[in-house]
Amino acid sequence: MRNFSILGAGRLGTTLARALCHAGYHLKYISDVIPERARNTRRITGQGRVTDDNRRAASRAEIIFICVPDDLIPSVVEEISTLNFEGKYVFHTSGTLSSEILKPLARKGARVASFHPAQTFSEPLTDPGIFEHIYIGLEGDAEAVELGQELAEKVGAQVLLLSPAEKPLYHLSLSIASNFLVVLLYEVAELLKTIGLEEKAIVEILDPLLERTLLNIKNKGPVSSLTGPLVRGDLETVKKHLSITRLHPGLDRIYRAMAAEALKIARERGLPEGKIKALKRLLERK
Repeated sequence: MRNFSILGAGRLGTTLARALCHAGYHLKYISDVIPERARNTRRITGQGRVTDDNRRAASRAEIIFICVPDDLIPSVVEEISTLNFEGKYVFHTSGTLSSEILKPLARKGARVASFHPAQTFSEPLTDPGIFEHIYIGLEGDAEAVELGQELAEKVGAQVLLLSPAEKPLYHLSLSIASNFLVVLLYEVAELLKTIGLEEKAIVEILDPLLERTLLNIKNKGPVSSLTGPLVRGDLETVKKHLSITRLHPGLDRIYRAMAAEALKIARERGLPEGKIKALKRLLERK
């Protein structure tokens, strides 16, 4: 049975540890500067010894996952770089950084790769099934990538093979899709609160709409899924929208920027140039 250690018992580290244990891998050590976090991961997984010593955790396992924030990865790599890594595999879970940052460990014999789940982890108690059918962005040396593919398959995920140069673009795309959707819906919720709706009701109203929109995108793609006044060239409705957004500066900037991008899709859908120009003038007018 292959074994692993987790360096960093945050949301991703804990969820990954739980999924790997569920898939049959043995957790040796959980290392974290906050002992209670490591103990929490131990309670959730039912495996592993708790420590705040990354060197101890790394030295005791065949597979090491560095699951700390990006700006802490260099210091963790430096901390454990005095160890012998012959026969070991080291992965980090950063979406932006490539496996190049693990070079000091590769020089000590480690097979290295970056292993980034294209998923959001908001709770450490997430079911291990969260990895099923998602993609793992994977890049690194051949042997580590081969093992990374095995690990991804065991937790039910698929693999997207990347080059080091592609990592930042890949992570930017995921960040926009997930994080900015949250920001957009925050602005929508704030707007709906002005007519007396509470957050629970807002979520209930938006949930079916968002679910259908995502289903349309899945079935037809983004271009064919756009609906609303912009793709119809409905100037009067857009004017009414802008009369409201002007009272909410943050939302106004978002609306105008998103609407301008939506006109590119409207053009692909065959909206006449005259209407596109009229909508552009309207959106540019403050």
